[in-house]
Amino acid sequence: MSHDDFLVAPLHTPPAYAAVAARIQRALTLGLLVPGDRLPAERALSEGMGVSRVTVREALRVLQGQGLLVTTRGSGGTSVAPNIDGLRRADSRHEEKVREVFELRLALESTAARLAAERHLEVDLDELTACQAAMATSTDVHSFRRADSQFHLTVARMSGNHLLRQAIEDARAVAFSTLDRRSFTPLQRSSIHDHAAVLQAIERREPPAAADAMTLHIARARAEVETILSDTGQEPAPDRNGERTT
Repeated sequence: MSHDDFLVAPLHTPPAYAAVAARIQRALTLGLLVPGDRLPAERALSEGMGVSRVTVREALRVLQGQGLLVTTRGSGGTSVAPNIDGLRRADSRHEEKVREVFELRLALESTAARLAAERHLEVDLDELTACQAAMATSTDVHSFRRADSQFHLTVARMSGNHLLRQAIEDARAVAFSTLDRRSFTPLQRSSIHDHAAVLQAIERREPPAAADAMTLHIARARAEVETILSDTGQEPAPDRNGERTT
């Protein structure tokens, strides 16, 4: 494509409500919003995102139509639907996507851990420690997913590099949209130990050790995920509650 073709190519700007819906969907995909969570009020969403309440209302209507959100009876508030895992579509490029995502995460998150060890503030360590504690005490996959995402996104923020932080968020969103239909209990157990090693290296301000710990963690996660996918062989069917089983 020439520079002229590039400059005169049509712009595809999504409507504002679609951007709001995409923001909420990203929180769902990353596990920052889990089944049963109540969303902020329309006014808070409107003011926070800088859009009208009509725009927010339309975005919520779209997500409710997709079965991702429900209206809470009595209060009229909006919450995450209880069975969103069962609503996510299968991906025919499962294995290829898994490989690509983990290759990308290895490159991005080891760098983020190294920079976090160099640049972090003490208040960052408090937040990271809280995420680690939440993972260790989680009692279900959704609470673990939330704490896991918060840990990795906190490390990304501690890197002090906005572009790196955004790239890591994007990579994790792709990873979760691909893998959400699986059960990863063994992966949860090993992740707790791996995250502790990353936290310790960052706390000690040891950049190479932090990068190595994150690399080991992601490599181990990739190996375990690939084993699970090869053992199951196909997408598990949803049970009566809409949840996927392996």
